[in-house]
Amino acid sequence: MRWAIAAGLIAAMVAFGAGVYEVAGLLRAGHHVVHRPTDVSAPSLPGTMYVVQGGGIYRFQHGSFSQIKSDNGWTQPSAAPNNRIVVVRRQANYSDIYLLSSSGATVSRLTSDAAKRVEDNHWAFYPRYSPDGQTLFYDFDPKDQFGSYRVDLAIFGTGMTDGRTVKWTEPNDYTGGDVGPVPLRDGMLLYTKYSIDDSFQVHAQLWIQRRAGSPGVALTTPETGCAQPAVSPDEKLIAMVCGKGSSQTPELDVATFDATTLTLGSPATLVSGRLVASPAFSPDGKTIAFFAPDSPGGNFQLWTVGGIGGPASIREITSDLALDSPAAPVWVGG
Repeated sequence: MRWAIAAGLIAAMVAFGAGVYEVAGLLRAGHHVVHRPTDVSAPSLPGTMYVVQGGGIYRFQHGSFSQIKSDNGWTQPSAAPNNRIVVVRRQANYSDIYLLSSSGATVSRLTSDAAKRVEDNHWAFYPRYSPDGQTLFYDFDPKDQFGSYRVDLAIFGTGMTDGRTVKWTEPNDYTGGDVGPVPLRDGMLLYTKYSIDDSFQVHAQLWIQRRAGSPGVALTTPETGCAQPAVSPDEKLIAMVCGKGSSQTPELDVATFDATTLTLGSPATLVSGRLVASPAFSPDGKTIAFFAPDSPGGNFQLWTVGGIGGPASIREITSDLALDSPAAPVWVGG
């Protein structure tokens, strides 16, 4: 029983992957001036980017922010076919996935997770379309058959033509589950898998599967504590946040990826000494956007780092926002 309670507490801390960053940002907000993105300008970046602050979605183009969805529990946007975005709307005790136009208009609600009884509600997070647009992957909490309070998220995939839903992953018990699906062009699925060792230490690893239900293989070791993977457009590089034993100053690393052998090259550290979170590649694959405070105890700001494969050039894009770090930036062309 003591083990179950301890594991349950640990699961609460890791259930939503990068959620710890959001909590830290909120606690620090009282010490720094926070503006709405629409009240500031920033250095221009190529293409279009979507970010989240305070449960509202903002589109960033040509150095200016425009709010496309009001502050109402919106989070975790991702690119969708036909120049749309897929997002999560989080309520007090459930969440649903929506398809939106690029201007924020609701196209459709893709899940319906509220039930008559609260205990029958579900959570859906981290939606991500496959590169061909035919499958929507997302995290979902299948109910424990014994009716316990345990929530271990598993990754599911739903076909957009036949509506068939398939469970892809089998999470480790009392870990919070498998989070952050990143589907690849050849049908493989990359994500973060959590585990707990005999000393009740939580470990994050990048994990990859060739097909639904397969055991998959680890791309990183438990000791490096790597999570939040992002894949370059050509799928030859993977960016990741690696704790390496530190929860306060994780590194932003990048490594080459061999899809044939399912191996990573030696990681190169692009950013260190900052509380980094949520990397995302630019459309041309030459730059990575990420979140980090600009000072100790500060709120999360938008940064970029270039020079991949050479000397890293770090650039601060915003300075007085409080971006929601569990919602990684969505960086698309156009």
